[in-house]
Amino acid sequence: MQIPVWHDDQQGTATAILAGLINALKLVNKKLNDVTVTLIGAGAANIAAARLLIRAEVKPGNMILVDRVGILNSYREDMDRMMFENKWKYELALQTNSENRTGGIEEAMRGVDVVIATSTPGPGVIKKEWVAKMNKDPVVFALANPVPEIWPHEAKEGGAKVVATGRSDFPNQVNNSLVFPAVFRGVLDVRGRTITDDMAVAAARALAAYAEEKGLNEDYILPTMEETGAYIRTAVAVGEKAMELGLARVSRTREELQASAAKAITSSKAKYEALVKAGLIEV
Repeated sequence: MQIPVWHDDQQGTATAILAGLINALKLVNKKLNDVTVTLIGAGAANIAAARLLIRAEVKPGNMILVDRVGILNSYREDMDRMMFENKWKYELALQTNSENRTGGIEEAMRGVDVVIATSTPGPGVIKKEWVAKMNKDPVVFALANPVPEIWPHEAKEGGAKVVATGRSDFPNQVNNSLVFPAVFRGVLDVRGRTITDDMAVAAARALAAYAEEKGLNEDYILPTMEETGAYIRTAVAVGEKAMELGLARVSRTREELQASAAKAITSSKAKYEALVKAGLIEV
């Protein structure tokens, strides 16, 4: 279809994950193209996250995915069935896990730099003893809701340097709502024909840059949803990437994109606040 289509639980979550990871790695002095990453859960979110991470220069062989059966590898007995039932997981099974690890979550976490979990609500899905066996200054994203796979304090006790969850009551919320409004604003402002992985990566880098300029620390790797400037910055980045890729029906300058995004976003926010103040919306 020649219109932008977006699966928020896939592309939205994956983009937020990438943005957070970019900044988390800066705090631990590691690089995307050098880290080892274990993804716990191989459903909608992590399949897309794996794809975006590869697009952002994480080496496929340095990634390990774990599903309900165990670690994905090209020798699993269910590869034939996977090829027909889930071609995306099948392709990742062929590309990732260059060590050909086997086993479950514990084995997948041993000696890696990053864990990204979008799996079964915990706690206890990930144990702090397993975090302790990761590389120095590990990064742990435990994103299951309503309860993360491991409580942040337990991950820290296991040695995690940076911890993120999907919840707003803990630091470093990785939330797809931080992504999709700005992505669509940027796409619509240039009348984009589609949304590509490169546009999602551009959005992630814009979000990461915004947070970095504010000042990164272990409890702040992503903008919060209240930071309107982050949405404007992301919309501009996405619009520019669409034009660069030849996917825009109209061309706009950076200043025009910024003015359009700022007007739409601040206007919506002002209307909402006015409705709350008038008592027409309860908060």
